[in-house]
Amino acid sequence: MKRYSVWMAILIFSLLIVGCVAAAPAGEMMEDEGPKVLVVGTSQEPENVFVMWGSTRTGSDVMSFMWRKPIAFGGDNQPFAEILESLPSQADGTWVVDEEAGKMQVTYKFRQGLKWSDGEEITVHDLAMAFEITSDPNYIYFSESFPVESIEIVDDYTAILHYKGINLFPDQEVRTHVIPEHVYRPLWEEAKAKGGNVWENFGNIEQVAIKPVVNGPYMLEEWVPGSHIRLVRNPHFNVGEEPSIDEVLYRIIPDLNSLAVSVASGQVHLTDGWLSLEQANAMESAPEVDPIFVPALWLEHATIQVNRPPLSDKLVRQAVLTAIDRDGINEALFKGQQPPAHSWINSAHPAYNPDVRQYNYDPDEALRLLAEAGYTANADGQLADSDGNLLEIPIITISGDRTREQVSALVQAQWQEIGITTEVKPVSARLLFSETLFDPPNFEGIAIWRWVFNARVEPRGFWYPGESAAQLDQLFAEGNTWAENERNKELIDMIDAELDQDKRYALLQEQQAIWAEELPVLPIYWHVRVATVNTALDGYQPADQAMVGWNVETWELE
Repeated sequence: MKRYSVWMAILIFSLLIVGCVAAAPAGEMMEDEGPKVLVVGTSQEPENVFVMWGSTRTGSDVMSFMWRKPIAFGGDNQPFAEILESLPSQADGTWVVDEEAGKMQVTYKFRQGLKWSDGEEITVHDLAMAFEITSDPNYIYFSESFPVESIEIVDDYTAILHYKGINLFPDQEVRTHVIPEHVYRPLWEEAKAKGGNVWENFGNIEQVAIKPVVNGPYMLEEWVPGSHIRLVRNPHFNVGEEPSIDEVLYRIIPDLNSLAVSVASGQVHLTDGWLSLEQANAMESAPEVDPIFVPALWLEHATIQVNRPPLSDKLVRQAVLTAIDRDGINEALFKGQQPPAHSWINSAHPAYNPDVRQYNYDPDEALRLLAEAGYTANADGQLADSDGNLLEIPIITISGDRTREQVSALVQAQWQEIGITTEVKPVSARLLFSETLFDPPNFEGIAIWRWVFNARVEPRGFWYPGESAAQLDQLFAEGNTWAENERNKELIDMIDAELDQDKRYALLQEQQAIWAEELPVLPIYWHVRVATVNTALDGYQPADQAMVGWNVETWELE
């Protein structure tokens, strides 16, 4: 019997149960009179809507209607000045690099007269406030490697950002947000006075996590957990044009089939990044729905427990990836549109290294690698070490996400075919991102989800042990060859300091080769981001780097 027979049967069965989407006229369930309400569908619920705290895609999407930053990305995937008068530039002296000293400074000049949702003016003191609280060691995303060392206030509208070193992208600082100092200064001081974890104290305040004072076109009016989030117009918004849409209603629909039905029947105007390719293709029967397929730097991967056996062994990591038929998954589930990932950089990017080690599906090679790692089949055909301990790797997936459930089931079946003991454990997105990945001592096996990368491919935030994103920092802590790889760290330091793009790409290619050998995570495939837009909505402009509501001020809803 062929090794893939079991998982292929599961695949065929899963394809047979795809629900058919019946389409009703898109306008039937949407009122023509009264306020213009844009209905956006999502399968997940954000943990909060505070601009410096959200870690999930859903939170970022909702906040894209509520917050504006000094600099943002537009539909052409290029940065543009949003609160600033203009982008920092070496030509006009607002970006000064001292290569000899290894430092630089960037001047931010704010537009004057911009308002918060309570009517107070936006100034650089709000920039300094955001920098202060995110520089606190208790900040959940705190990293000592953040390149801005200090912020010098020149006047109410001018600030100079002093960098610890040379940074290639002064127009893209994830922590140079603005938050209203007049609102959050007393709340921050109150949180500090309580003692303990300052950020936990701060985050428990409703005006922080649930109903913040914002500077975007909309502000939160109502949040019914598990049901919806309603945003209404910010009466003082003047960062951009006044929007023509009166309200934005985020409907939370965890079951993706139900979400697809809501789209096809006209109950939801817009989804972005939630429905599968399969579901989008089924929208052919809904003439008032336009599916849009956006190439995305979204890496579907498996975060792994790399600090403890069995996955602390590089040979095991290489073997279990070799035992996944990623090409078969791509063809069967995605019609060849979501190809396997061989690096953390997409193959379409000029920095991609085509010569990295690739792990094509080969069960015999996987068994050879596992035998080298000390795992052989017992009398029951299960892989075990010399002491009889089974090779067990649980698979954590997001419950209600049909595509990930399918992928997880296929990985489970393929691993079981060669004797790996495994089970799929669905958890809610909220639990995965709030507890599972942030509690490494209790995290076992792998967790399948996606990362959103930036086209500027900055490796430090992901791949520098000790200085990477919060959950990675803990998962890359010790006891594994990835954390101990000094050349990887040297390369990232060099990449951060290299201003010549070609030289930087060459360094990135060497770093990718180390990454592909070590496999700190298991790459699965690259996403195509699926959006669905009702024909009643005009002006929506999706892009890989731009957030959903980046230009909502220009949208029109019939």
